[in-house]
Amino acid sequence: MTWNRREVLGGLGVASARALLWAFAGCAPKQRTALRPIAETATELRPWLHDAVAKLHAAGFARAHALAVQRSRATAAVDVLGAGVSRERAEAVVLSVDTAHGMREHVTSELTESGIAAAVRALAPKAVAPAAIDFGPAPAPIAALPELRDAALLDRVADIEHRELPSRIVYAAGLLDVDDVTVWSVERGRERVHRALRVRRAVTRVAWDRERPSAIEVARAWTGGIDDHVLDDDQISYARDTALQVMTPGAFPAGTHPIVLSPSVAATLIDAAVRALLTSRAALRPEVAARLAAGASVASPAITLVDDPTAPGAYGGFAFDDEGVPAAPQTLVDHGHVVGRLADRAGVAGGLAAIAGRGRRPGHAGPVEPMPSHLRLAPGATAIALADGYQLEGGRGATVDPASDHAVVSVSRALELAAGKPTGRVYADVELVGELGPLLAAITEASPDTRTQGIRDERDGLPCWRSIEAPYLRGTGTLRERS
Repeated sequence: MTWNRREVLGGLGVASARALLWAFAGCAPKQRTALRPIAETATELRPWLHDAVAKLHAAGFARAHALAVQRSRATAAVDVLGAGVSRERAEAVVLSVDTAHGMREHVTSELTESGIAAAVRALAPKAVAPAAIDFGPAPAPIAALPELRDAALLDRVADIEHRELPSRIVYAAGLLDVDDVTVWSVERGRERVHRALRVRRAVTRVAWDRERPSAIEVARAWTGGIDDHVLDDDQISYARDTALQVMTPGAFPAGTHPIVLSPSVAATLIDAAVRALLTSRAALRPEVAARLAAGASVASPAITLVDDPTAPGAYGGFAFDDEGVPAAPQTLVDHGHVVGRLADRAGVAGGLAAIAGRGRRPGHAGPVEPMPSHLRLAPGATAIALADGYQLEGGRGATVDPASDHAVVSVSRALELAAGKPTGRVYADVELVGELGPLLAAITEASPDTRTQGIRDERDGLPCWRSIEAPYLRGTGTLRERS
């Protein structure tokens, strides 16, 4: 069989390769006219947002909220095909009001006085005179950050991409992805502004393994300064050595086995489970509401899960959600028992959850829905070991069916263990399958050390950021070859 490099890399879903091929193909977005500096925008924007909220209150709405966002993204990548930088920028204002029939909103991409005024008229055509409203203390000024030029971004990528590589490594890439996002939230009695720099660094290595490619990506993601973290030599060596692992030929011995979930696999499973089951929107399904009622036992006592947007440096963290609710940690599962759901204001109003604070909009401008921010799976007290069984590494994705509770977790590699040591057999493309409840109930212990995974995906072209911190988990599960 012959392989086309571009087809192989695209099929592997390698993030850095996608970015490069996209830019080289001439499909990168045209860079828009530069946005005004944030400090200058804030000076003009605050009076416009105040006026909009005041007019909506004067029109008779009991609650009015203005959300404005200015964001930019720079993605730099270096690989064997060359180097490239892609940039995109966007801004928007979302005005929302409460009515007797629920929330109404209007979104505009015009961060201007006339654009915001037009959005007000769309919600309240007859609103003219603004009401007198106290917006509370003014937020602190936003610090100015210099914009990094393309060369500076590529320099930061090159220092993690260029290493001596064995001949079996047929592809190597480095990636730096930076989202600079500033959000304003204005309503009666409360005005907030927050700027977040979300950074993701990654390296990718691909090696030939007989008749198929073997790919591994190692990444770090955080919120903070662009140089707060790096990928060290151990992480880059891990990517190389893992890509070079020779997969064991033959069929995988499907069945129920003792297992250890690596942090990436545990994070993949927990992320899918929370989004499918532990939100106020999921609770609209009667079968989910009944199965996951407050106090229900859904996992072993080893499982405690918290969603904490205030965690320092969390890639998915925020200071307030897109409905203006201040960030606060929320426990979802306490020693195996359900104690909370992630909810937006509509979920609380509908009696589906006790507290709001997770009303998030893709790109801060899309439709609001309850979403996790930074999930933390509590670590254990002592190191874990597995005598015989499989250690699962490289979570590639998971699905959880809310109706049946059936879960499927795709795993890159399953390492066979005997007497607590690797046998040398490594199986590719394995799935962990079964009902989620029994699977989580079979987890017996968690390791004290954790790893954090940052995720940036898109809904209708708008970005969503979240992160998951997880330990190694020991338990029992049903494994099979990927179907």
